[in-house]
Amino acid sequence: MCAYALPDGRTPVLLSAHEQELIRHDAAAILDYLRHRPSVGAVASTLVRTRRVRRHRAVVRAADGAELAAGLQALVDGHDHPLVAKSSNLTAPRSAYVFPGQGNQWPAMGAEAYRLLPAYRAEADRCAAAFTAAAHPSPLPYLVEGGQRQWSQREIQAAQFTHAVSLAQVWRSCGILPDITVGHSLGEVAAAYVAGAVALADAVAVVAARAIVVGELPGQYGMAVLGLSIGEVEQLIAEAPGWLEISVVNADSSIVVSGEREAVAAIARCVEDRGAFARLIDVDFPAHTRALESLRGRLSELLPRARFSDSPVEFICSTRGDTVFANTDFTDYWYENLRSPVRFDRAVAAALQRGASVFIEMSAHPSLLYALTTLADDALIVGSARRDEPILEEISASIANVAVADPGYRWAEVADAAGHRPLPEFPNAPMRAIRLWAAPEPLTDDTSVAPLTVAVEEWSRSRAPSRPADSCGGIAILGCEGANAPSTDLVVQPSLSSVLSRRLSDAVEGYPKWRLVSPAEADVVVVIAPALTCHDVATVAEEIIARAGNFVDYATVVGPRCRRVWLVTVGGERVEPGETVVLPAQAALGAMHRSIGFEFAESTFARLDLPDWKIDGEAARLCIDTFVGETATEVALRAGGAGLHQYVRTLRELSTPAPEPSLGADELDNVVITGGNGVIGLHYARRCIELGARRVILLSRKGVDRADLDRLVAGRAVQVHAPVCDITDPNALARAAAAYAGDGASLLVHAAGVGRFGPHNQLTDVDLAEVFGAKVIGLARVIEFWPLRHDVRILLCSSISGVWGGYGHSAYAAANRMLDIFAAQLRAKGLDCTAVRWGLWQNSGIAGADEISRIERSGLVAMDAQAAINASLQYRDDPLVFAADFDRVRVLFEGQGIPLPFTGMQKYDQTAETGDAIDGTVTEAVRIELAAVLSLGDPDSVDLSAALVDLGVDSLLALDLRRRLGRRTGRSVPLARLLSGVTGAQLIEALQTNGDSNVTAAQEARR
Repeated sequence: MCAYALPDGRTPVLLSAHEQELIRHDAAAILDYLRHRPSVGAVASTLVRTRRVRRHRAVVRAADGAELAAGLQALVDGHDHPLVAKSSNLTAPRSAYVFPGQGNQWPAMGAEAYRLLPAYRAEADRCAAAFTAAAHPSPLPYLVEGGQRQWSQREIQAAQFTHAVSLAQVWRSCGILPDITVGHSLGEVAAAYVAGAVALADAVAVVAARAIVVGELPGQYGMAVLGLSIGEVEQLIAEAPGWLEISVVNADSSIVVSGEREAVAAIARCVEDRGAFARLIDVDFPAHTRALESLRGRLSELLPRARFSDSPVEFICSTRGDTVFANTDFTDYWYENLRSPVRFDRAVAAALQRGASVFIEMSAHPSLLYALTTLADDALIVGSARRDEPILEEISASIANVAVADPGYRWAEVADAAGHRPLPEFPNAPMRAIRLWAAPEPLTDDTSVAPLTVAVEEWSRSRAPSRPADSCGGIAILGCEGANAPSTDLVVQPSLSSVLSRRLSDAVEGYPKWRLVSPAEADVVVVIAPALTCHDVATVAEEIIARAGNFVDYATVVGPRCRRVWLVTVGGERVEPGETVVLPAQAALGAMHRSIGFEFAESTFARLDLPDWKIDGEAARLCIDTFVGETATEVALRAGGAGLHQYVRTLRELSTPAPEPSLGADELDNVVITGGNGVIGLHYARRCIELGARRVILLSRKGVDRADLDRLVAGRAVQVHAPVCDITDPNALARAAAAYAGDGASLLVHAAGVGRFGPHNQLTDVDLAEVFGAKVIGLARVIEFWPLRHDVRILLCSSISGVWGGYGHSAYAAANRMLDIFAAQLRAKGLDCTAVRWGLWQNSGIAGADEISRIERSGLVAMDAQAAINASLQYRDDPLVFAADFDRVRVLFEGQGIPLPFTGMQKYDQTAETGDAIDGTVTEAVRIELAAVLSLGDPDSVDLSAALVDLGVDSLLALDLRRRLGRRTGRSVPLARLLSGVTGAQLIEALQTNGDSNVTAAQEARR
């Protein structure tokens, strides 16, 4: 007997493999096996009983052989199918149940669920009994029976609560339990109850108390959700007649207003006239406004004398945007819940901070999916039901999507594995080809077979940017000096950046259609990096740690209109061969800026590097041309001939690495490896010993496991020492050097590193000290205290993150970029030093499983370890060594408004294949996908001149359309753009211009 089953009664058939491609092969083999006519249950049972669950997973929900065959065929063809769900998550996700408030309910909304879902019916009956026991109306007439009559707030709110918690019980019955609950207004009562923070009787009393008091409020009121920013809504409220207040902030472009009914209707019409999204909510009281302050005493009388309880599930509220703890005052809290504005955006941010990666909305029809997708784009976000769609289909598809994302989900119980014997002659699990040879036992399980790419950075001279004739807008020019004063003796020259800022501001006067404005009004923001001119990398690292990386408050810099944010650095890049001096702080700030850009999806982050702080008027005008024009995002200006020339950064692929590395016998005489107990350090040690190293010293904080040392030696004539040594501690280094250095290192591999990932404003000085300590300060100590031979070869393990960044990588990218600069400094001193900018290592320990999943989604693939090590030993031009899915890499860059930096190679050049045909392709894609989401049979019938919202594209369909267009074109536009009144033709134009998603309706109007 299975412990739980999918609500639609279909059998889940799970396929999994080490590689994504192998899923297709497995599906084809099983599809062929279906000629034996096995039952679906027998196929499912055989798979879960005889196969381990692997990294890549797909589940087909099938009621019979025909549905199973259709799902398998979709996997073979690489097509989406409503009965198929897929995932490649490495670790179990943390799930958040999300409970919305009122406004998206209707009579009999739970009738189908009550009739068809036993778990739902049992919980609904339990809630109904609790309401009637407390002398309140039963929620079941509204929830199940419906009918055209006047329903009281007590009946409506009780039904909303009952429906939400009953849906939650269905998810629980299918083995998907919450780690977190997130409540929104009335939904906070359901969230508290499902989390275990309040008892059912107390939850019932709270629901009833809220409903009673709002029902006693005199006057005619309404609420509406508006697709504008807070600032825009506040301006409309200030200009509107009648009383209005902002009552809910769901996301940056999803704001709810409450107030007098006529005023609410008027502001909704005004927003619609602007071409933006607006919808009246079916609520007749002004929730979360000051109008409810008079109800405090009455609410206190009705609320139960109860307390919040400690519970294993964390209850996060939208009232305070944080966890509700057991010591929270019960009465005060529920008054705040009714009176205070809802900050759903802050609640979701708190859930993300606590590791939530799956959000499940408990409602009759999704009302918060748009906001969730805006706030947590990387998360898996699903609903439980959809109006006018079969409940069994909707909730079962969502459950399958969440279940397949969990590598530990108990499919055997759902598939009733014990009820069937394994099928005879069933296809074996497909495995990737592995070449076997006599070698010591591998240290890790490298699963990637993607070929390596080796590339170098280059700066290519380009045409000077032309002054855009028709461009217009506001530009803000800011400095970073002032509030965060330096805490070390780092050289800072505020006057230099001030002079540069004034020069650039003066140059804006030459642009009659551009004007200097505040960041809140700016289309383009220019930030002048602080004039940090110290060359010592350790000192610079300490300064960045002291400031916790906060050189500029990007949250205030990036306003609602901003489409591009420029950082101006000076001397932060080696552009021409003759340049030898690069300022490490400038390079590090550039890397930080690149990574922070991934946190602001609506704006493109770019950088301009200048040769000097003091520029003349002509150079300043060239800078403004760069800022306001359509240009690359990594730009440098350098002197040449009569003036400055513009350079752009690209990445050029080098020849394929040879199968064996170039490493001389002298270099293998005395090998020193920092980070010696890490995966990368041990791989280097293994390879050096295989190539004949005579002596290897592994430096690490905690030492090396004895078993790893034994596998390294494997009977070879090599001395291996692994002293415990924190390389950031000069005394520890001096002691280790005295004992083990001998006549000095012949090969130094710096593999020590720590990763701390997260939004830039959440990284503390402790996080930065960890990252910069091992990577930068530790290397400086090693160079100072460990004896090195005059011909020593030095390899520094840097990261590709320092070159193109990544979401949450601001500290890690800056430290690695500084390591690249350190390599150049050591070469300038005559040392043979190379910085290897690595891609993704399998199980490196630098990043956790969630971060690795994010990196893989960006396109990087785990490298073959031996091939990577060999490549690093062959090149001396600070190579980038990585494996990648370049289709995904392209989406990563273009999603930020950045062209793919690889040039001159057909496999990276999209236009080499599509040429001028891309216009027709995008137009066709928009027609096809619009027809699909609108359920139109003929794509040619789509009116491209009409606004998408007029065609019937609501927030839910916009989500679907965005995903479909992303899959078909590799390009994307923001959800707010799709709901802002954009027409099909304007959408095609945006996609054709590299998905310029940052052009707002207001900017279009100015054009």
